[in-house]
Amino acid sequence: MSQVQIAKAATRAFNGNNYEYTDLAAPLMIIPNIWGLGNQLGIFGKDTTSQESITLEEITQGFGIVTDIHRGARHQVSMDHTRKMLAFAVPHFTLDDAITPRDIQGKRAFGVDELETLAKVRARKLETIRQSWAATHEKALWHTITTGTAYAPNNSVSYDWYDVFGATRSVVNFELNVPTSDIIAKTEQVFVDIQDKALDGSVRGEIFAVASPEFFAALIAHPTMKTFYTYQQNQKPNILVDRLRANGYDARYREFTVGNITYIEYRGVGPDGVRYIPAGECYFMPTDMGDNFVQYFAPADHFDFVNTEGQELYAFEYGDGRGQMIELQTESNFLHVMRRPQLVVRGTMA
Repeated sequence: MSQVQIAKAATRAFNGNNYEYTDLAAPLMIIPNIWGLGNQLGIFGKDTTSQESITLEEITQGFGIVTDIHRGARHQVSMDHTRKMLAFAVPHFTLDDAITPRDIQGKRAFGVDELETLAKVRARKLETIRQSWAATHEKALWHTITTGTAYAPNNSVSYDWYDVFGATRSVVNFELNVPTSDIIAKTEQVFVDIQDKALDGSVRGEIFAVASPEFFAALIAHPTMKTFYTYQQNQKPNILVDRLRANGYDARYREFTVGNITYIEYRGVGPDGVRYIPAGECYFMPTDMGDNFVQYFAPADHFDFVNTEGQELYAFEYGDGRGQMIELQTESNFLHVMRRPQLVVRGTMA
């Protein structure tokens, strides 16, 4: 019997006649939405370490006001910088799978009239693992932005970046349920909070805001914004005929710019069903984050990578020596650090 005949035998109707066959139609693929706006925006820079922890030196520059003194009096003295050392352990994340003969023997390949092969099973499992890691990194990023804490759901580490760096989070209530709410004044408050608390010597001019669907919808429907469009009838996009599609991103994202703040609607949901941006909220950040937010990668728990610079993802394949199992091991060791957490402002609808 040929391989095609064997594969077709796997699709028998079994409706009382084992000698009847049914044609296999094109498969119906159920594919979860894959969200990656956080990575696309480049909110966190990427850095590596050759150890299982990172150490930061926090340097505080001080200066003061010089006052007058009587001649002959003791001179006033200046001050030097102060510093302190901070160390953070990098969490360890793993995801494994395995291939056994049971995955291949007598199995029809997914969606086609062909026998399953080792190459196809390996590729399918590795693709699932890769997508799981991508979703995990996206969730970790937004967890850190929205909560201000390190992503480690099993509490292998616990860092609240606001406590660590002695900062506070600003919250601006846009009162989008109030028709007379002054949206321009609210945006100016966001600018003031970010600029005055940055303490990095930079001047902030452009800000982006990642908004939940509820916040974004209430914003563009607010009377202030409708009036704004009345005076900007020639602008693109024209909301009467065009969708507010975000520039540079796919059609799932809508974008709206007012007062030098670009709002991006984000409907992203993780495989666990948890939304990346909580309902009714919006998070404001400077467009140029520099090294203020950094994702650090540590090396693998593997002899070949001891004391080497960390990579974003490691994948290893091992046979059991008996021909009964192939083990796929992957790991990623990362920590999202908000070095200046005060650069994030949380916006609410009401």
